[in-house]
Amino acid sequence: MEDGNTMLTHWTKKIIVEEGHTIAQLVHILQLIVRHFKVYYPVRHALIQHIVSSIQKLGLTSNATIEHRKLAVDLAEVVIKWESQRVKEESEESNIPQSSKSGTEVSKPIEKHYCDTVVNFLLRVACQVNEVSGSPADLLSRRCVGQMKKALSPEVWPNCELKLGWFDKILMSVEGQQPNFGTICTALELLTFLLSILRKEMILANFKSLQRGIAACMTCPNSRVIRMVHTLLTRLMSIFPTEAATSNVASKYEELECLYACVSKVVYEGLNNYEKLNNGAPSQLFGTMMILKAACNHNASYIDRLITSFMRVLQRLAREHLQPVQPDMTHITSELLILSLDLVKNRVGVMSPDMRKMFLGSILVGLIDKTTDSKVMKAIMKMVEDWVKSKSQTAANQSPTLKEKAFLLMRLANNVEKHFPDDVELNAQFLELILHLYKDESLRVSELASKLEQAFLSGLRSTQPHIRQQFVELFDNSIKRRLYDRLYYIISTQNWEPIGNHYWIKQCIELILSVVVTGLSIQSSNPMLLLPSPTSNVKMADSHDRAGFNVIARMKEEPMDVQTVDGEEQDELDLELSHILSEDNLQMETFRPDARDMKQNLRMYIQRQTKFLKDCRDIKITMFLNALIQLCHNSTQLSHDIWIALFPRVWKILSERSQANLRQNMIPFLASGSHQNQKDSQPNAVSTFVEAISRCVPPIPIRPSVMKFLGKSYSIWHRVLLMLETTLAENGGLTQQAVRASQYDFDSSTTTRQETLDSLCDLYKHLKEDDMMTAIWQKRARYHETSVGLAYEQHGLFGQAQNSYETAMAKARADFNSGPISPADVPELKLIENRWIRCSKDLGQWESLQEFATTKGHTNPYLLLECSWRIPKTNWNLMKEVLGQVEQNCPKEIAWKANLYRGYLSICAPEEHHVNQQVERMVEASSSLAIKEWRHLPRIISQAHVELLQAAQLIIELQEASALSVHIQPTNVTRDQSVHDMKAIVKTWRNRLPMIADDLSHWCDVFTWREHQFQMVANAYESLTPSEQGSSNNSLFGIHHTAIGMVHFGRIARKHGLINVALNSLSKIHSIASVPIVDCFHKIRQQVKCYLQMAGVMGKAELQEGLEVIETTNLKYFSKEMTSEFFALKGTFLSYMGRSDDANKSFSAAVQTSDTFVKAWALWGDYLEALFTRDRNITTGSSAVICLLNACRHQNEGKSRKYLAKVLWLLTYDDEKLSLTECVDKYGPNIPPVQWLPWIPQLLSCLVRNEGRLILNLLNKIGTLYPQAVYFPIRTLYLTLKIEQRERCAKSAEQLNSTQASSAETSASGSLGVSVGSQAASVSAALPTSSAEPSRLGSISDPIGQPQVVTSAPSSGSGSATGTATSDLGPIRATTPMWRCSRVMHVQRDNQTTVLSSLEGIVDQMVWFRENWHEEVLRQLRQGLAKCYAVAFENRGSVSEAAVTPHTLNFMRKLVQTFGVGVENVSSITTTYSSAASESLARRAQATAEDPIFQKMKNQFSVDFDFSMPGSTKLHNLINKLKKWIKILEAKIKILPSSFLLEDRCRFLSTFSLSTAEVELPGEFLIPKHSHYFVKIERFLPRVDIVHKHNTAARRLYIRGHNGKVYPYLIVNDACMTESRREERVLQLLRFLNHFLIKQKETFRRQLHFAVPRVIPFSPQMRFVEDNPSSISLLDIYKQKSSKGTAEHDAPIARYYERLATVQARGSQPSHQVLCDILKEVQANMVPRQLLKEWAQHRFPEATDYWTFRKNITNHLAIWGFAEFILHLTRMNPDMMYLQQDSGFLSVSYFKFDTDDQSGDLNANRPVPFRLTPNIAEFLTPILIAGPLTASMVAAARCFVYPPYKLSSYLSAILRDEYITWHKKKLEELNSNVGSAPPPDIEGEVLIQLVNKASQAIMTRLQNLAVFEGAETRVSTLIAAANSPDNLCRMDPAWHPWL
Repeated sequence: MEDGNTMLTHWTKKIIVEEGHTIAQLVHILQLIVRHFKVYYPVRHALIQHIVSSIQKLGLTSNATIEHRKLAVDLAEVVIKWESQRVKEESEESNIPQSSKSGTEVSKPIEKHYCDTVVNFLLRVACQVNEVSGSPADLLSRRCVGQMKKALSPEVWPNCELKLGWFDKILMSVEGQQPNFGTICTALELLTFLLSILRKEMILANFKSLQRGIAACMTCPNSRVIRMVHTLLTRLMSIFPTEAATSNVASKYEELECLYACVSKVVYEGLNNYEKLNNGAPSQLFGTMMILKAACNHNASYIDRLITSFMRVLQRLAREHLQPVQPDMTHITSELLILSLDLVKNRVGVMSPDMRKMFLGSILVGLIDKTTDSKVMKAIMKMVEDWVKSKSQTAANQSPTLKEKAFLLMRLANNVEKHFPDDVELNAQFLELILHLYKDESLRVSELASKLEQAFLSGLRSTQPHIRQQFVELFDNSIKRRLYDRLYYIISTQNWEPIGNHYWIKQCIELILSVVVTGLSIQSSNPMLLLPSPTSNVKMADSHDRAGFNVIARMKEEPMDVQTVDGEEQDELDLELSHILSEDNLQMETFRPDARDMKQNLRMYIQRQTKFLKDCRDIKITMFLNALIQLCHNSTQLSHDIWIALFPRVWKILSERSQANLRQNMIPFLASGSHQNQKDSQPNAVSTFVEAISRCVPPIPIRPSVMKFLGKSYSIWHRVLLMLETTLAENGGLTQQAVRASQYDFDSSTTTRQETLDSLCDLYKHLKEDDMMTAIWQKRARYHETSVGLAYEQHGLFGQAQNSYETAMAKARADFNSGPISPADVPELKLIENRWIRCSKDLGQWESLQEFATTKGHTNPYLLLECSWRIPKTNWNLMKEVLGQVEQNCPKEIAWKANLYRGYLSICAPEEHHVNQQVERMVEASSSLAIKEWRHLPRIISQAHVELLQAAQLIIELQEASALSVHIQPTNVTRDQSVHDMKAIVKTWRNRLPMIADDLSHWCDVFTWREHQFQMVANAYESLTPSEQGSSNNSLFGIHHTAIGMVHFGRIARKHGLINVALNSLSKIHSIASVPIVDCFHKIRQQVKCYLQMAGVMGKAELQEGLEVIETTNLKYFSKEMTSEFFALKGTFLSYMGRSDDANKSFSAAVQTSDTFVKAWALWGDYLEALFTRDRNITTGSSAVICLLNACRHQNEGKSRKYLAKVLWLLTYDDEKLSLTECVDKYGPNIPPVQWLPWIPQLLSCLVRNEGRLILNLLNKIGTLYPQAVYFPIRTLYLTLKIEQRERCAKSAEQLNSTQASSAETSASGSLGVSVGSQAASVSAALPTSSAEPSRLGSISDPIGQPQVVTSAPSSGSGSATGTATSDLGPIRATTPMWRCSRVMHVQRDNQTTVLSSLEGIVDQMVWFRENWHEEVLRQLRQGLAKCYAVAFENRGSVSEAAVTPHTLNFMRKLVQTFGVGVENVSSITTTYSSAASESLARRAQATAEDPIFQKMKNQFSVDFDFSMPGSTKLHNLINKLKKWIKILEAKIKILPSSFLLEDRCRFLSTFSLSTAEVELPGEFLIPKHSHYFVKIERFLPRVDIVHKHNTAARRLYIRGHNGKVYPYLIVNDACMTESRREERVLQLLRFLNHFLIKQKETFRRQLHFAVPRVIPFSPQMRFVEDNPSSISLLDIYKQKSSKGTAEHDAPIARYYERLATVQARGSQPSHQVLCDILKEVQANMVPRQLLKEWAQHRFPEATDYWTFRKNITNHLAIWGFAEFILHLTRMNPDMMYLQQDSGFLSVSYFKFDTDDQSGDLNANRPVPFRLTPNIAEFLTPILIAGPLTASMVAAARCFVYPPYKLSSYLSAILRDEYITWHKKKLEELNSNVGSAPPPDIEGEVLIQLVNKASQAIMTRLQNLAVFEGAETRVSTLIAAANSPDNLCRMDPAWHPWL
């Protein structure tokens, strides 16, 4: 090896020496050494001289490249590595003796002079940085620094001699022109490093020459250099500290004297210079501060000599930080500020008193209050923390006093969370300081703690759990651990104001729950929630089964060798999830079921479960509650719910004495001003407290005035109202006597009652519940005129109301003159004044109001402000003056309005040039104030929000008006773009009108403001010269829109019924010059309509005036359409005046003038219709039909609906030639088909009558465009006709002998037509076809004159609709109506093949939605029970003797025969459906037959209903049996699945999508709308629910529309075909009535409408019914309540008949008193009055939800009760009423016209007019009954009697079908055994008489309800009758009069 090393040394040295002059060769060999330095390690001493010289040659020459320098550094690194290797080997072999000389040579260190050279080389190269950071040179420099630090380490060369003199040159270069800061910084870094390794004498020796350079760097502006100098000086001064301020020298070391003196000079001059420069940048101070920091680091008193100037600089820095002049320097200022505070924080003791005051009271406090920089705040916090925590005497002397610390901490408490709510670290730092303060015994008793309560409360609500928990522990330990003490602390001791708007209920919950007993385990509070034991149901089994179980239980089982689960087993919950869910394990478990013994496995699982249950016992209640408390801190809503549940329970267990003490303090606590911070929070702590108090038992009384204050202040509106209603009920209720009792008697109950009433009225007024307020005042008003005025105002009759108020005022004035006014009368006088003002506003009497507002001694600035800008000649100066007064004392509710009016002034009377900016400010302020008010209102939108929604419109139009004002500036007005923008704004205004329900005063606001703007536009254009105006006609722009606004306002006033207001508005147009012709026309038209409307009320004088207006109008300026309308209106006036011929001529002229003007056709049609119905001239009738059809050509569907109603009614008057129907056939198809859609049921009625052949064409056209609208009804009709025909044939067949039957069959088979004959025949197959190819729907080749289609009965039918077998009937001849139906369906199939195929596919699948046999029998039993109850009530005169009627007996026998198959499973079913039907029925039949339970039940059923047994025909025996079987089947059904998957049964539906076919939702065409809004079926959702509604087990199918919404529909089975159509007829009428309700102000304002579900039959016995899953029937609510008790829901009915039977058994008939007693007994013992109310309170615990639900239910009950009474509908049973829990809407199913079976008259005799039973009345309360319920009925009546709606036309069209059905049913009953021919049509004259009589009865009732009689209406009488126990007790008990 020696030879190898020698050769290596030789050749390497040879190359270096001989080839060294060639740089490339030298570099090559040196790179070889670098790469293989370990190889050269043994021969390093031979090469070291050459390597060192090469390092200097490559690295230190001036022209050395970066690569050469890098190689030189690599070589230096190699030398250092060699030396490190030597040291390492030396330490490893220290114990092994050296054996040879060569070894000694190898381990010898490198000579010192070589080492010095290498280190000095690295120093020099490190300082040669000429490039930017990150460059190769910079990286090389950093590498050199690293290698040098490694070389100078104690292990390598600690004693090198360093030559540092050249550093001075580098440092002095900082004063040059272009200093290299990188080199300087590196030099400073190296010097700093050297300070840590050199000896003191070496430092002094070397640094003496460097003083000048370091001093030069101190004044460098470069921050990096300054930071390096700071580090260097800090290190230097830590070794050689500075002298005290009193010393004569800067340093005791002569070598550093100059440097330290320079430090003092730099700092002093820096501070002085910054102080002198007013605009000096903070960056100038950076160097000074860093040097000063270095000086102070190891000598804190160093700053004392500069403290005065330093504090002045600090003050300026603080000022510049808070008010930065240069925003980009903010971060530097913050850094300097933090640095300065750190320097001075421990020198407070040496400051003078003034300086100390400035530092603590000015600088620090200013920074705490105003800084936005969290770093500065953290620095201050750290400083204060050091002061607070310092314990040493020295530190205490240099820190502030305790008082000063407390002051600073209070400031921090006020500002840290306020300014830095999201800085978690800062908040935690502050709270930990507060914690320290309260934990420290010495500080806790000091004034610090007493002043920091707010900070402590901040800790209690901290979002950081670990900090919050420490505060809670302190808090918990400071209060006694007793419930009463803690509640008393919450209510009386603790002031919650410092906690701000925080929801402090969370802290209350923690206080209460922390005193729970610790050792208790968790238990269920409700035993009903516990699962029963596995063997608990054994005792319910039969004796045989019980015995079998006992045998098994006694069997002894051999124990198994199984591994027990003991305590050593790891907790199963700790298993790794990846292990559990790994794919391999899943496969093993899935595919190897026999891997373990199953029994052993089960045993192991049971033991695990046992262990788990044992572990659960160890969980204590405190663990659960602690977790709950932490959750409460994270959720305000959860805290709200917990407190509401907790507080009433805690209150209940307190002693009476404790309750009394707390009750005494509760009111002051709630009404305290300390909760003001909570007002804008929702939910707030006060609202939660009040909510909890409202549920306490015994109750906590609160004064009504306090409740009102709480409700208004903390937005607890509805809870307070409900509490006040309860208080009122406890103090006498709303009865007249109680409310008006002893107004001068000031006993406590009377005072409380009056206070309650005043509070209620005030809250109602704020929530705009005018009907409720009116209900109270009508009972408590002293003056009758007040009640009358309120009643008029309630329905928009402001003129009459104003007159009543003025009369009341006159009476009050007279009373005042005769003596002093009672304090009880003052609220009424205020009410009269306010309501009079309101009426005057709606009547537009602003001049009168202005006069009233300026009455001497009673000025009203708010009213004057509103009047000032609305009067014709607006006085803006007056408005400005009044607005100034209002703004000084403006209530917060109308603050937005003050800003709005200020914006009005800015535009209309500007005082400054920047109008737009000022308006924007006003818009912003007004918007924010309105939004703030919005947040104070209830969360559910109601009438209370309307005013703010109106405000939003006014505010946005103010903003748009400012843009308009810009465009009319002189510089812009002539620009085309300005005109374009103006027109865009005005177009927006025309499209953005208020709603019909808005008060006229709001319409006035909108139009008056616009009028001001249009006037400004007109003035701007009038001021232009003709040349500026050019050819454009923009000057009329403002005038035209002003006139339009006046006309529109007049039109709305007319629609509101305020004719005088309308005429006044229209008359103002005459004050405008140059009004365009079109505006004149609209003005005259509205004026004439006003006179026409007045004529209906006033008489012929107004008719004459209106006629004069038309006749005096010069028509030559108007267009044809305008002239035509005037002629038509003139004809109307003339017809009303009895001038028939003149009217006819006028109508004729109107139509001739403009043939397309539909209004003229309509008016002429109305006139001719009246003539025709009076004179019966068929020519006139034809003309009337033509006119009415023409009126529908170009109108929307809503407007043409009444004309088509008249057309359909007129067909009743048709002659034998069908003249009127021919007109419909001729002109009907010209009408857009969409307008016929609502009338399809009536068209189908015509189709089956004599005139049907002429309706075919029309139906075909409608069906072509809207196939779905026609297909479902006509399919249902066709199948109904087919069933009826089969029944007739079956009855006929029974009378004929077999020979006649066979011959009839032969003849029928040979006739023209096609037989359809299999059980699976669908509707499509049932249609006649002559085509050879199979198709979905057959084609028809028969001419219309030969309706001889034949259909066949199924070969094996299950029974007819009446139970008669028809399997042997053979073919049945199709009737003419059947043929017509098939014809329409055939045309549809040809035109819309895809859609029809999809529709039939959908309907075909519906058979899978039929009931199972349990559900079917249950439905039939319920029907039977309902029939029995009806019979029982009819025979209530002899209860014990009542027998089953033949009809019921027949029904029950059929039910026994078809048990489980169904009475309705007739041939119709089998021919209704195709393959799906037969498959589903076959499956069901098979499953039923194979079910042993079914066979057992069927046998028992047959035995129970064997009517041959004695006593079995007694009615009440049958009722008991039915109830028994209903109970059995209900129990069976409960255990059946509640849903199934669609794909399991209906593959077609599960795969159907929008791409299959575009099919609309069922019922989309019942009320037409624009085609864009029809919703199509996207898909059917996969799960189908089985729900029990509508007295059947329906299937709920969910359909997703293409708009994304999900629509639930029920598929309902109906037994009776004709009754179903009667129900749909009523629903059709109610849909029409909804159209009227949204067009009238009073009904629309109350949101009255019928919640009519879509009901669409698709077969005679099945239909789609739109469903709301949240709806529940009133009967179901009762059943839910009764199921929780012991009594059954029908026990009251049984009790009723028991009592009657008892009385009758004594030989007398029950008297009226007995009936009343029965009602009272039921209410007392079975159905309490509060049942519905308690259900609603439980269902809607939130007061706002409960209030809204109750209000909506009230309105809907009103409208449904109104309909029941007015339309003479069947009684509203509780199972028909469905309450929609998500909205409060009420939908009623199965209403029908209540017609007499014999005479056909509407039944007008019923004990109660509609349903208002005790439970409903109790739920609604007297206020809602007297208020919204009554008002809604009156509003609906007034709406429907409005003449233009022509309600009688709709009634006639609907009732026509009703009586056609009635007649048909009557004939079938009379001729039940006669032939197979369908019954003949009813005669036209008989039908007319029946319909007119019924229509007249309805309209008479309607007129009676719409008439006022003072303050009372006839509705009040009806309500009293409906709610009277005397009437209710006479009702059928099955109607549940107590419910």
